[in-house]
Amino acid sequence: MDERRFQFYGLIGFVLSGLVFLAASIANRDWWTFTGAVVWLVACGFWMFPFLRPDR
Repeated sequence: MDERRFQFYGLIGFVLSGLVFLAASIANRDWWTFTGAVVWLVACGFWMFPFLRPDR
């Protein structure tokens, strides 16, 4: 496997942890944690963008 694939799989792990973080914040009704989880997931989306666009 190449380095790019390993980075992508690591990023998927970050997204999954963000989703767990989000679910825990909803269960505990903690809006600060919810906001942090949303910011985390948006940042992961920006980070993932170069991996999802086709190579030129």
